[in-house]
Amino acid sequence: MELQTKRPRSMRTISIYSITAATILAIATFVVIQLSLATQREESRTNVEYQRCQEAVQSLQDASDYLTTEARQFATTGEVVHLNNYLHELTEDDRRASALHDLRENASNNEAIAALSNARTQSDELAEVELYALRLAADAHGIITLPESLRNVTITDADASLSSEEKLLKANTLLTDNDYTAKKLNIHDDVQTCSDQLVHELHTELEATGTRLATLLVLLHLFVLLLVVVVAFMFASTAKLLLQPIARYGASIRANEPLEPDGAQELRYLILAYNDMYEQTTARTQSLDHEAHNDALTGVLNRGSFDALLTKHKGHSALILVDIDNFKQFNDEQGHEMGDAILVEVAATLYSSFRSSDYVCRIGGDEFAVIMVDAHPGLKNEIARKISNVATFLRDESNGLPAATISVGIAFGSPGCADDALFAAADGALYEVKRKGRDGFAFAKETV
Repeated sequence: MELQTKRPRSMRTISIYSITAATILAIATFVVIQLSLATQREESRTNVEYQRCQEAVQSLQDASDYLTTEARQFATTGEVVHLNNYLHELTEDDRRASALHDLRENASNNEAIAALSNARTQSDELAEVELYALRLAADAHGIITLPESLRNVTITDADASLSSEEKLLKANTLLTDNDYTAKKLNIHDDVQTCSDQLVHELHTELEATGTRLATLLVLLHLFVLLLVVVVAFMFASTAKLLLQPIARYGASIRANEPLEPDGAQELRYLILAYNDMYEQTTARTQSLDHEAHNDALTGVLNRGSFDALLTKHKGHSALILVDIDNFKQFNDEQGHEMGDAILVEVAATLYSSFRSSDYVCRIGGDEFAVIMVDAHPGLKNEIARKISNVATFLRDESNGLPAATISVGIAFGSPGCADDALFAAADGALYEVKRKGRDGFAFAKETV
């Protein structure tokens, strides 16, 4: 058997490596997916927080503007509903405090928180001015019953001595003069600064989140691609090292041929075992076939083979029957071992004297037959020569065996002749030789 110069690949090793790689890639893919989901959740949380912060910023601005509007409405019209709206917003709703609280809860930008805190401080300062103006307007409109927060506001003696018209004028002036307007603008600027800071922070966070998501997406695509490659490699290896060789083995087994070592290392072990069994079985079959068709002592074909061959080749053939003369004397006088040696010698001499296409058979104890295929009466001289050579060789004692003589009968068959007729013709010629004293040959008088 030819030695393998390259160690065959083991399907077990390939499977272990492939499964390990696939498992690692699957875990890595799962981790990347989880990180991507976490990043998306973080992005969503950032958007929600930004929305809340923007709502807080807008709420403080709206509350400040609402207080200004209600204060001016009351100072102008004297309608108590505007006063109540103002005080309700200032003391109960207090959207400014809620806005600042929400911003501190949801924002991490200190500059934005500082800007909104400053806006709240200035709004509180404006509230003091607005309360003073509301107290003047309440006195001017003759409102006696005032809420406690407004009763606690003390007006100066100079303002208390003003007439109603002057008090209203003073109240409206406080709510519209340059100082008031400047504070309102400062509040708006602080609110805008807070909003800008929040937008900048959101943009920075979203940009970082987008970069992280893009990186994770690339990794995800890479891991999935590698996973597909590993799975494809497993399928290809299985097809090349298992499925394709098995298909070839099936064809070889159906053709009763040995298998060519191929495929995975595990398969090659099976193939070597199969080929050993195949060789043993073939040898055993050949041995049984030889035993079934050949004579155990001489090695030439036996009587069963002779009968089958005679039926097959009786037309255009010559049947030569050979008897060893006085063979019983060899067994009686020199022993069965010597008799067996003479039988072997006769069989070997006949086998070597005729053509390879002819059949030499042992059909009885000391009886042999030769079936010459494609033979006709024109070959009588050639057949006589061969028989004479055999007889001469058997008389020679130089090989350590006693001289032996043979009696031979020959008959030619033709298409349509019967097996027993051809045999009977050759046997009749043989009998004629024996009748005349043995040690000779004779041809049947007619073609059968």
